[in-house]
Amino acid sequence: MDALFWLEDSFVGMTVSSTQWGYPIVLSLHAVGMASLVGVALMLTIKVLGFGTSIPVTSMAPYWRVALGGFFLNLVSGTALFCGNASELFFNLAFRIKIALVFAGLVLTWWLVRICIKRVDAVSVGQQWLAFLAMATWITAIIFGRLIGYWA
Repeated sequence: MDALFWLEDSFVGMTVSSTQWGYPIVLSLHAVGMASLVGVALMLTIKVLGFGTSIPVTSMAPYWRVALGGFFLNLVSGTALFCGNASELFFNLAFRIKIALVFAGLVLTWWLVRICIKRVDAVSVGQQWLAFLAMATWITAIIFGRLIGYWA
């Protein structure tokens, strides 16, 4: 608990929790990062699921950099948000589930990106199931992110 209170009392923690603009700015950055990361991930999953047949799967690979940029923005802003309320968030079940789902979503999406990097336009049924699972994981992570404020 001492480490959690130390995070809350740090410059970042105090800026997020105790200033008028700290929390809204950091939360807005978190939303932009989420839109970039999850937006690209969902574009890729939708393409692998068979929509947009005129667009080759291999054309999706360059967008992975945008998704990684969104992830790093979320990592920084999410860490700042955590510092603002560490002693409560650490024990929040919705927060823990969200974090696990985000990392699962990253792994699943990376497996889909490897399809694009291999320059293979053919998509198997197994890869379509992987895309569906990745999509469900990202959507569920967003839902649990919203539930953080309501679960103790």
